[in-house]
Amino acid sequence: MPTAPPAPTLRLPTRGVGKLLLKAFLLTLPFSTVVASYLVLDPFQVLYHYDAFATQVIPNRDYFSTQTFVNNYPRHPYRSFILGNSRTLGFAVSDWVNYTHDPLSFHYDALAESLFGVWKKLQFLENQGVRPRHVLIVCDAQLLAQTRDVDSHLFRKDPRLTGELPFRFQLSFFRAYLARFFFWHYWKLKLTGQVTPGMEDLFNTRGGGVAPVTNDMLLTEVEQQIAADSVGFYAHNPGLPPRPARPPVSPAVIGPEARQQLEAIRAILVRHRTDYHFVISPLYSQEALNPADLAYLVQTFGRERIHNFSGVNELTRYPGHYYEASHYRPLVGRKIMRLIYAQDSTALGSGQRAGN
Repeated sequence: MPTAPPAPTLRLPTRGVGKLLLKAFLLTLPFSTVVASYLVLDPFQVLYHYDAFATQVIPNRDYFSTQTFVNNYPRHPYRSFILGNSRTLGFAVSDWVNYTHDPLSFHYDALAESLFGVWKKLQFLENQGVRPRHVLIVCDAQLLAQTRDVDSHLFRKDPRLTGELPFRFQLSFFRAYLARFFFWHYWKLKLTGQVTPGMEDLFNTRGGGVAPVTNDMLLTEVEQQIAADSVGFYAHNPGLPPRPARPPVSPAVIGPEARQQLEAIRAILVRHRTDYHFVISPLYSQEALNPADLAYLVQTFGRERIHNFSGVNELTRYPGHYYEASHYRPLVGRKIMRLIYAQDSTALGSGQRAGN
């Protein structure tokens, strides 16, 4: 019986497959390197646990503040809180305790803080079993207008406050690592200590630090520069442009969502019998809070708790009260606290207060 011829041996094009795999590896190597560097370096300090934060990258201050609170609370059961955006830089816990007499105080701020963020922080504190004794909320029209979370990695809320999936929060930081080739500029900073021109909005170039227990923001180096040569500092300060000839008034921003959140904030503060005050920031632009918004705040919280320093007044007239157009100095906060807590009418000269 004739035998069937042997089946032909299938020869895999091993050389071709090898080349293909090598090309694929070489193509993915740069991205793999970027991913690995992100996991190893953790440039935004959001991947791993840190007892304290120190980075030249501009941080998500909401996350840093929340994690600092969580780290410290077992040893420092805080009872009093300063809330607001980066303009709370002007209000140091170390000054505030002179009036509250509560050493267990915490600076719980965030960059570009929102009304939503203030509400969620108070809600978070309550859920942690905290009964706030004193609360100081530093706000402006920009804060009052924001009633929802945002996508930006710098400004989005810590997921422990909002209930957002941690993966989405983390993904926003990895995307930021890729955007504008941030990773390349970060590597350069790590290797050379130099910030690429044009990338100053992503890196801290003016120094400063954070108090480890109170979470106060400190610009010690800048204050030293002013003390050494205040004339030179302000004569060569591009951050203080000419002001508008006609001081502006902010648009009315308190709508239905903001009203709901303000009512929720009030309910928490009343529930715990908190001694609380709102400060409406004295802006370099001399922008005044819209009268309709001011009236609503006074109606909701009471005239004695709303302190309006917006517009043209003794604080906003003097450029020496500011670091740049966005932030005023702690000496301004000290003046305001003297007026609020000590009823010292000489603190501001003709400074404004809500209803005046």
